[in-house]
Amino acid sequence: MRDISSGESFTDFYEDNSIYIDKTKEIYSLIKYKRAFFSRPRRFGKSTVLDTIATLFENGIDPYFKDTWIYDKWTENTYPVLRLNFLEFSNNNFDKFCNDFYKTLNLFIEDNNFDFEIDYGEPYQCLKILFARLRSIEQKIVILIDEYDCQLTANINNPELYNKFQETIRNFYAVIKGKK
Repeated sequence: MRDISSGESFTDFYEDNSIYIDKTKEIYSLIKYKRAFFSRPRRFGKSTVLDTIATLFENGIDPYFKDTWIYDKWTENTYPVLRLNFLEFSNNNFDKFCNDFYKTLNLFIEDNNFDFEIDYGEPYQCLKILFARLRSIEQKIVILIDEYDCQLTANINNPELYNKFQETIRNFYAVIKGKK
């Protein structure tokens, strides 16, 4: 499992026999929706919650969720999880940002042994192609996005780059919403 920005992952709690405050009831309520957005102040555990959701969808309930609220309630299948942490993408070079995004999608494709590739393009174009290819093989995925505003906050004083990132991120979300 990949490290998350806070340095902790949900599986660390299990493997280290650490104390875990069970938030699975709230997570269960949250993930009943097709799309969900939640925001909390920095350092309030958003990344760990996303990692918990990823673990649930990637692995199911065993072994990590034994003794949690969700254990006997979860009936979902497992799915590939596309984790997009915008902190991992360049915030000061638009072309590098696009390349970072492209590489992340192709790594996801490779990690899940999908038999297709995505051509290079802006993030929304790559995502659109990914969705089309997944539909053609009737494959569902889960997408988790962390630090979605990183490029915007980093460029608040650079209007040209800010506007370029803003347009790209707007197009990206339009594809996710099925509007582009």
